Amino acid sequence: MSLCLVSASVLPLQAQSDHLGVSTLYPHVLLLCGNWLAESHSERPTVVVDKYLEPAANLLSQSENGGQAGSPLMKAYFSLARYADQRYRKIANYMESSDFEIKKKLMQQQKQEFEELKNTPALPGSQKYWQRRKNTLQRQFEIDENEIQGLHDDSKSFALKALKNYSLCLQTGDDYDLHVFRLCSLWMDNKHQQDIRQLSKEEFTKIQSRKFLPLLYQLGARLSSKQQSTDDREFQSILSMLMKRMCLDHPHHSVFVLMALAHAEKDAEYSTRSEPDPKRRRLTRTMSDKDEYVIDKDKVSAAKTLMQDLCIERAWQVQNMKYLAQFYIDLAYFGQDKTRLGRGSLKTVPARLLQKVVDLKDVAVPTVDIPVDPSCRYDNIIHVVQFKRQYSEAGGVNLPKIITCIGSDGKSRRQLVKGKDDLRQDAVMQQVFFLVNQLLQKEAATRKRKLKIRTYKVIPLSQRSGVVEWCEGTKPLGIYLVADGTGAHQRYEQKDWNSQLCRAKLSEVSKKDRGAKLKRYMTITEHFHPVFRHFFTESFCDPAIWFERRLAYTRSLATSSIVGYVVGLGDRHPQNILIDMNTAELIHIDFGVAFEQGRALPTPETVPFRLTRDLVDGMGVTGVEGVFRRACEETLVVMRGNLEAVLTILEVLLHDPLYDWSMNPVKALNLQEGGDELNDADGSMATSADVAQFSVAAVNGGTVSAVNGQMNSQSNNKMAVRVLLRLRQKLEGVEDSVPLSVTGQVNHLIQEAVNPENLCGLYPGWQPWI
Repeated sequence: MSLCLVSASVLPLQAQSDHLGVSTLYPHVLLLCGNWLAESHSERPTVVVDKYLEPAANLLSQSENGGQAGSPLMKAYFSLARYADQRYRKIANYMESSDFEIKKKLMQQQKQEFEELKNTPALPGSQKYWQRRKNTLQRQFEIDENEIQGLHDDSKSFALKALKNYSLCLQTGDDYDLHVFRLCSLWMDNKHQQDIRQLSKEEFTKIQSRKFLPLLYQLGARLSSKQQSTDDREFQSILSMLMKRMCLDHPHHSVFVLMALAHAEKDAEYSTRSEPDPKRRRLTRTMSDKDEYVIDKDKVSAAKTLMQDLCIERAWQVQNMKYLAQFYIDLAYFGQDKTRLGRGSLKTVPARLLQKVVDLKDVAVPTVDIPVDPSCRYDNIIHVVQFKRQYSEAGGVNLPKIITCIGSDGKSRRQLVKGKDDLRQDAVMQQVFFLVNQLLQKEAATRKRKLKIRTYKVIPLSQRSGVVEWCEGTKPLGIYLVADGTGAHQRYEQKDWNSQLCRAKLSEVSKKDRGAKLKRYMTITEHFHPVFRHFFTESFCDPAIWFERRLAYTRSLATSSIVGYVVGLGDRHPQNILIDMNTAELIHIDFGVAFEQGRALPTPETVPFRLTRDLVDGMGVTGVEGVFRRACEETLVVMRGNLEAVLTILEVLLHDPLYDWSMNPVKALNLQEGGDELNDADGSMATSADVAQFSVAAVNGGTVSAVNGQMNSQSNNKMAVRVLLRLRQKLEGVEDSVPLSVTGQVNHLIQEAVNPENLCGLYPGWQPWI
């Protein structure tokens, strides 16, 4: 009743506003009432939009320019965009439902029956019944047709309104920049509509290009020179314009992304080299050189055309960036046809590779994090001065190389150069973590606790090569805990079994039932005791620093566990988690298994995240209680509170046409079976990803065939929808079909992570006893 009274009293206020001297108040009241009506569903959508939200935005646009944080105009645009988007999604979901499909089939049947009656003469004496039946069928299918047409019209109208106001919101200020994901999602989903394309063309030029930077990989993945229709040509024109603006305005963030697409064919130049290493030969024997490099030539052609345009406007800078990228690619494949070096051995980079990468004043060091400059000037970048001649090889099947780059600030930075390894999935996961950190930074509770995920730079330079920031001052957990001769377990628990023996013991029962595995696992735990608490007493002698570092470790473990669970991150064996020796924070590497792929492995991963006895031991006497549990809860509160934002971000990533997030049988088999040879104690940043990313094949009738570069979009979309449904369940607190509170969900996840019945069934290479 009170809502109706407020609604009834707001609209007449406009006529009196000048007399009452409250003209500045009127749009705010309209906006507040419109939001109220929208949330309570107390008015029809057209009334909410036409009489409240849209007039509020129009009036505010006349009285202020926006721009400042918390601008009412920005909020008005966002409220209108969000409401229109909600209506659009509701209609879109209904039109994709089985109920809608049934309605369309019934309508077609009625229409078909009507046509049959229309073309069939009536029997003598049944003309009236015949006519009534025809009229009834005609009315029914016309009603259904009008309803379906109305849904299409409403869907188009709300999509346009949402796109328009998201664009205006982004133009007005920075408070809602994360909604650029939803803006681009609307644009891509409706690119076949002329009105959407025209509006996008007009509005995107008014949005600062820096706001599209988080979507670089996803936008670049949709480039194509194959333009068979007007729709395709116009969409590609808008996309190319947008990519070009980003590359010109923010070259240090954008050009390498475009260059990686243009360089997709370069990997094939190295594919004919011999591979004497039996490990590499075994892992690739099912694939020919032709199958190994599947290239989308239309995408390559479009990227090259854009690169040529950039060379015209930024010739010197783009050429220097090409030299640098070519240097990394040459180095990535250099020496792969020769015997590997011993760990720690040094080798010299050929002088010919270094000739063109000296004193590149306009090229930033790729692995340095450069803040986005809204002015697009980038005056004080740390540019590449030179590279040291000597490099070493990290462990891993594809011989990644560790090289040192000297920047203009005088600092030497180590970089990991990788070949025959698709780094795009790692780059995209770093993108996800960066966006999650933004959400955590916005909330007071998580900001106060300094909850964040440690990230590092990953720069793909071609389809199968790239450069990774070396995480200085870090060590894999596996190296610290169980390295031969120096591991903490051997130093502090000398009577315990070593890790190799534990692995052998668990492997013996890998084919037996769960009871035998549990019994063997419990036996192993009796002979292998946790020691990670000693890391803090060894590394931090001052009590205050010891306490601070242990607190940082506990919070880092909690944040990475919850976020890793939400995005379905798997393959968390001890070599894939680094510990910072100075801050005690955890850093996760190697993201070959994400979005629930671990469930599809030959030995499925049954734990939500890694919380083994050593990790719990590092948190001290309270274990998972206190700081860890509270940090998990606060992180989950943020993730659940931003459900739609998180899902929108991940939706765009999952529908990325360049990557198949599903786990095919060959990739799954190589990840665990081939991983035996890779999970050695060298602890490098090149572990199972070397294999997981290597198998771009699918099983077909018992034979292995290369996945076509134009992947089956329908199958990929179904997998993305399935993953998104599970992500939504997680963020809504649904576990085992039961909705839980934040506290209940965290408690459930911790119990699942430490449950011996789950740990005993994991693949032995995961090393659940550590």
